[in-house]
Amino acid sequence: MGILDTIRRSLSGGDDELGRDDLLRQVEEGILALKRHGERGREVFPAGVRVQIRAAEGGLVPLRAFVADPAFERDLEARLQNRLVAADLLPARRYHVERGEPVGVTVHEDEHALAGVLVVEGGDNDGHRFPVDLARREWRIGRGRWHQERPDDQRLPNDIVLTESLAWVSRAAAILRRSGALFEVEVRQQGEFLLVVRRDGTQVRPAMTASGRAPLRVGDRLELHDGHDGRVALRLVSTEE
Repeated sequence: MGILDTIRRSLSGGDDELGRDDLLRQVEEGILALKRHGERGREVFPAGVRVQIRAAEGGLVPLRAFVADPAFERDLEARLQNRLVAADLLPARRYHVERGEPVGVTVHEDEHALAGVLVVEGGDNDGHRFPVDLARREWRIGRGRWHQERPDDQRLPNDIVLTESLAWVSRAAAILRRSGALFEVEVRQQGEFLLVVRRDGTQVRPAMTASGRAPLRVGDRLELHDGHDGRVALRLVSTEE
């Protein structure tokens, strides 16, 4: 059976395989089972969870594709928010897809679900490190202290200052967003002069995608350039590196 046939069968949920909707539902229920009630009835969760997914050999490829897609995490968060009253922060998720029986999903608390560091490479801020904070969902990235797309914008600070002096780096270059254990880069003023360089060397320009965004994973590098030889980058590394 080819990969396309496997994906079609998984999407249909047949033959005891998990389809995308089945997977969303089971992950949703597994996370909600870890819900606790804090002060004044607030719904609270552990900081992170590990989602263990078991499937037959033929279902591994589509399942790994599902959980690697940022749209899956966005859909999951929307479903969870519809079921909650006052959750301050949903847990970070990391996924492990393996061959096994019975087919299904198990969700465990995992304080190490997302542990990473954003490291500046090149320029006058080379080596600056920004630990990933589980309480944060968004980082503004650019040149200097202020993230301003227009002169009349309210003065919002850059959370990650790539450089103080490289004029070809925009003040409001990009926004990095986290959903679960996945990151997406949204290009702002940097336009086509911003790209995501994968660990294998392939490149994606967020400005050329339909959403203006691209996933950023551990080992990937967010690279800004001046159209010639000027380069400065932000790399996402694990805490072990």
